[in-house]
Amino acid sequence: MQKGVLFVLSLLVSLVAHAQDTVSVSYSEEADTLVKQRFIDRYENVFMTKVATRHIVKIGLSQYYQAIAFPLQDDKILNNTSLQLGYEFKFLPAFSIALAGHMPFLDLNIPLKGLVQYTVMDAQLRWFVGMRRRIKKGLSANNFSGNYIGVFYNVPGTVDHYNPKIGLRLGIQRRFLNRGFMDFNFSVHKRVDKVECSTQAILGIAFGDWKRINRAPLCDILFCDEQIRNQWKVRLPEITVGYYLNRLKAGVAFEQKLSDWPLSLNFQLDAAMNNGFNLIRVKNNIYGYETDYKNVYSREKIVSFSIQPRYYTFTKAQQLKGRSRNGLSGLYAGVNTEYYYYKGSHGHAVYDNLRSEDSIINAGPLIGFQLRLFNHGYFDCNTSYNFQDYLKSTQTDFGFRTNITLGLAF
Repeated sequence: MQKGVLFVLSLLVSLVAHAQDTVSVSYSEEADTLVKQRFIDRYENVFMTKVATRHIVKIGLSQYYQAIAFPLQDDKILNNTSLQLGYEFKFLPAFSIALAGHMPFLDLNIPLKGLVQYTVMDAQLRWFVGMRRRIKKGLSANNFSGNYIGVFYNVPGTVDHYNPKIGLRLGIQRRFLNRGFMDFNFSVHKRVDKVECSTQAILGIAFGDWKRINRAPLCDILFCDEQIRNQWKVRLPEITVGYYLNRLKAGVAFEQKLSDWPLSLNFQLDAAMNNGFNLIRVKNNIYGYETDYKNVYSREKIVSFSIQPRYYTFTKAQQLKGRSRNGLSGLYAGVNTEYYYYKGSHGHAVYDNLRSEDSIINAGPLIGFQLRLFNHGYFDCNTSYNFQDYLKSTQTDFGFRTNITLGLAF
């Protein structure tokens, strides 16, 4: 019996081995049926680096720059901001000439003639570093999106005294989608007989000799489709260092989304200091000549803390269409509640030093727009109309507060 079982097993093993030797293997190739995909180049699509441009007209807000300095107490917009109208043209692939006028925002009651007196004219010769090399490699077209070194000549209007400035400017300029531009720079210039350094940021709309290009939806290019529950926001600081003026402005904010609703709480802390010569708004009559502004030396400090409940108005509609999910980008409405502390001293503003110290509570409706830019950038602009209660007196008032911030988000 055992011999029979062993015989059967050996027979099966031999058959399996024989079957393995007779197995044939064949190879074949099939054509790929997948359609070749072109992935979105975010940098190229947002900053229009491949779109040729030789002429550009720019209308924007010069966020941190005032060629004629005004004290912080006259700053109706949280940043000393001016309206810029500019024109730039390329006469060589790596060189351009940029002309601009800056009109500062002051009191709404000042007539147009008075604003023209404070308008600053600025002319620059710019060298776009590496632009010619990028054009040769096919990485860029001949346009205005690049890093530049410029020499500028600045004429600060007709008020007070004629004091032109000449200096060196290092900057980063980018086109932004079809109708936008951004410009950030650091300047070193001579004021009277002293050297001064300052930062400048400009945002706005642009028109030029390019055709409108159809691009992917904005949320396919930017950061608005990411899930964001909260974010820290640090605004780019304003820094001016010089013999005649030293100024610093900085701010930080934290925004927390509430549940899955398009609601958030935004906590923001801003601080600023100013030591230097500026034009203070004060009525005075000296030797029979009445003036609204006077050149004085100011020492000022400001701290403000605000809590803003925000409702992002179009988030729900966008979510139903599958376009947006994060809830922290877009148009919003809400309430501004703010504590504002100011302390300042202005030397010889009238006939003696003008000193003031105010603690103010602001509360009122708010409307604004916020946008996350790529992974770690943000832009936030809002305006509120507030009831203002001066805590150290019985004085009350109503007024607008506008905040324009650009910075980093995490």
